[in-house]
Amino acid sequence: MKSATLLTTVLAVQLILLTMAVSAVSYESDFQKNNNEVDIGTLEHYETDQVTKSKIIKSKIIDRRIEKGMNYLYENQLPSGEFSTYISYSPNMSGAKNFSVVFDTTFILHTLNLADNKKTEEIVNEMITRAVVFLLDNREPPGVWRHEGKYLAELGPPDTDDTSMAFAALVESGVNISDESLNYMLNYRTPDGIFYTWINSDEWLDPSNPYYEYYKMNDIDANVNADVIYAYSLRNITHDEVVRYLNGISENKSFLNGTIYYPSPYVYAYLVTKAYSDGDIKELKPSLNNIKDYLLSTQNKDGGWGNDLYTALASVSLINMNYKGEALEKAVEHIMDNQRKNGSWGTYSFYIAPSSPTIYYGSRELTTSFSLEALIKYKMR
Repeated sequence: MKSATLLTTVLAVQLILLTMAVSAVSYESDFQKNNNEVDIGTLEHYETDQVTKSKIIKSKIIDRRIEKGMNYLYENQLPSGEFSTYISYSPNMSGAKNFSVVFDTTFILHTLNLADNKKTEEIVNEMITRAVVFLLDNREPPGVWRHEGKYLAELGPPDTDDTSMAFAALVESGVNISDESLNYMLNYRTPDGIFYTWINSDEWLDPSNPYYEYYKMNDIDANVNADVIYAYSLRNITHDEVVRYLNGISENKSFLNGTIYYPSPYVYAYLVTKAYSDGDIKELKPSLNNIKDYLLSTQNKDGGWGNDLYTALASVSLINMNYKGEALEKAVEHIMDNQRKNGSWGTYSFYIAPSSPTIYYGSRELTTSFSLEALIKYKMR
């Protein structure tokens, strides 16, 4: 009897333990299921918050970098309103010396007119005002500009590159300016409608100038033509002949060899995509694929393209083509990583004078401007 009672008790205990185990398994399963559902939802929410937070942080970092860059430009703008240009006989700009030109300030004005940072609004407006005064001061009838400005007229005649970029910079700055510049440049085209570089009528040339025969011969540069049609685009005028000419150069990839005044293909990429995007010349769309392929195929592992200038130009070009991808993210990081403590980026050659020896032009201010354009447009996407 005692054994039977003991057996019954043991069985009862085992049954209770088994029931508890089953209940525990069932509870654990339900808990894990519910917990997993909560965890996944929470994780997604957390990840979304983190992505949003990361974007906000990155945006604020970019704002700070832009502020530093703008302050650098403000501190280094000359009393005349000009931004410094340097010349060198070396492609790496060694031994560079300050040299006054009109051209570089026009590009910096383009960037200043894109700025939308409230903290730098006052100094940006002041820089724009002073640069506009500088450009207007160097304007000559009938609405033309020389590379070195009117006070160094003996160095060379006016040209379509400086004239178009100065005109564009003034229009972008809100200056009420007539179209006489655009009308006058129409006189300096090939029979096929492509623009010459030099405004080389006898009235502008000095036979005693050692480069007289060079100016008289004249030349055609693809990048100059990209600048010219950008200026016309601001008045909603399209030159189909030039568009076809540039699309042909993009298609046959001859831009990879550089042009007369711009040895780097990255300058071509920048100027053509600028005309396409900022100038809204959508007829240049056939040019984009080969330009984009070139940029993506030549990017370095660190996200750059060899130096600060080329990295800025390539980055802006990708943004102008509405490219979105890892290459651009890496490029923007590279730009920010290479900003100097004073807010600037390095001095590199943007264009040349194909003389003997070759003269290279560039400046820290110009590279800084292109780098800022990349950061500003990246934020605006």
